Amino acid sequence: MKDKALVLVLCFLGVLAVGYGMVNKNHPVFVAGLVLLIAGYLMMRKKLKTYIREKYTSEGNGKRTKET
Repeated sequence: MKDKALVLVLCFLGVLAVGYGMVNKNHPVFVAGLVLLIAGYLMMRKKLKTYIREKYTSEGNGKRTKET
């Protein structure tokens, strides 16, 4: 649960910083916002990849199967 909150906070702060940096032409804030967004995206991507890998490799022979 803490990971979800951390990703949410990182992405939210990143969006705010990017918006503020664009409106006020503040380049360091804009770049910091991009860094926060990228960090949040990478954390979310890592969790999704782990979830998908566990879901599909736990079934059967370790090969991916398509459920119908």
